Amino acid sequence: MVAAAVAMNTRLCRCLRVRGRWRPCLVVFVYYVFTVILIENIVITTVHRRTTLDDVAVDRNNVSLEVQVPTTPSTTIPTTVRHSSSTTLRVNRSILPPTITVRVRVSSSMKEQEDLFYRRSAHSVNRYLHRVLLEPIQLCPPNTQMVILIHSHHPHTDRRSAIRSTWGTAVRWGTWPHEKQNRSCAGLRLAFVFGLHRDPGLNDLIAEENTRFDDIVQGDFADSYQNMTLKSLLGLKIVDERCPGVRYLLKTDDDMIVNLPYLLDLLNHMHANLSRSIMGPLNVGSRVYRHGKWKLSKSEFPFDYFPPYESGSAYVITGDLIHDLFVTAEYVPHIHVDDVYVTGILGRILNVTHVRQHGFAFWTDRPPTVCEMVLNRVVSGTKMNPSNLISLWRQLKLNSDCSVNTVLRVS
Repeated sequence: MVAAAVAMNTRLCRCLRVRGRWRPCLVVFVYYVFTVILIENIVITTVHRRTTLDDVAVDRNNVSLEVQVPTTPSTTIPTTVRHSSSTTLRVNRSILPPTITVRVRVSSSMKEQEDLFYRRSAHSVNRYLHRVLLEPIQLCPPNTQMVILIHSHHPHTDRRSAIRSTWGTAVRWGTWPHEKQNRSCAGLRLAFVFGLHRDPGLNDLIAEENTRFDDIVQGDFADSYQNMTLKSLLGLKIVDERCPGVRYLLKTDDDMIVNLPYLLDLLNHMHANLSRSIMGPLNVGSRVYRHGKWKLSKSEFPFDYFPPYESGSAYVITGDLIHDLFVTAEYVPHIHVDDVYVTGILGRILNVTHVRQHGFAFWTDRPPTVCEMVLNRVVSGTKMNPSNLISLWRQLKLNSDCSVNTVLRVS
């Protein structure tokens, strides 16, 4: 454009010089060239910086745009724009002269990133090579309907003892104490899940508990917060291998109580036809932590929000999902936040159904009361230390009279 202007104005100046008017010619020439350069710079700068929305909408995560601004059929000015702000980038054609066109090529988008992340790798990325060191003699006898796996930590002997003497007895003997609830708890099995403690004496303690109670599952990995996902995968592995045909797997923690008769009623009636499903305290739109105990780096999890997932306090997996979850984990990089990984990331890859059911405890909830248990207002209760768990169980055994106006809280 500048070359064309120079040629045109040179011819003009020759004509004017003949008549002795070269000074005005020079002024016009400089003004014209300056105007052309200014217009070109405005156009290019606008394409770089403008974020108003008119013609071309582009996703917001580090999108590369290639913009070509031809001024003549034979001349192009290539410009690359990199955009990483939180707003959506659009190019407004109305601000450009009619002779200028804009081509936008999207090299990356949020959907493309998610499609790449939420998928099985073509090759194994983390084979589960850990051995089972301890397990019950018979985890799943015939007619087992549901396996309950409780994640515990070696020093929590008092918590395991409290569970074994309270709601664990309902699993062992198949009956629930309160006469106003469905008392049958047949077809259940329970085991506590561990890795290896760095103190050999505590590992010996767990081995003694297994000899006495026959309810321990232990893997050969370090029992640590960073290995929570390995602990969850150990549970999936042993149920997959030892319990073919089991209908449900319940994963929970050692500070919980599970309202077993109510849960069985839900599974046998309201949710009788569940398949490829996970039921529990469902989280939707949860933000990723970049600091603190649950922090994840951008390289571990690149997005700002988790997919829908169930909190690890207590959730139920249908039996037809157990094998697929365990096998798929070999082809999906691990993160240490196990509930997000198993129910959220693997769940999304496998297109599971998330069943929202009121009554499952979130970690922010308070401990339940005996009447909330009897009236089936809770499926699982949290923050159950040994003393309040034993107190609550005592009230259940006394068949506490619960009515709408009765408020009995755990001491």
